[in-house]
Amino acid sequence: MAEGFKEAAEVFANRIARREFGKRGYARTCNQNSFSASGRFAAYNAFIGYPTNPGETSGYNINFIVNIINFEE
Repeated sequence: MAEGFKEAAEVFANRIARREFGKRGYARTCNQNSFSASGRFAAYNAFIGYPTNPGETSGYNINFIVNIINFEE
């Protein structure tokens, strides 16, 4: 289980990268763009791709929203 928005976003971005590009897929940068006033949602963007040459990655940017659900409420 993720401890917060940033960790959850990184997990989701890496899962999407592996689904799109196979086992070599990964997420590079993962940045928060905005969040809701209630603190339950945050929007992120990430670059996902796969290595093509040393120091090179081929891929594209994705945008997604993370919804934090507190099961202890």
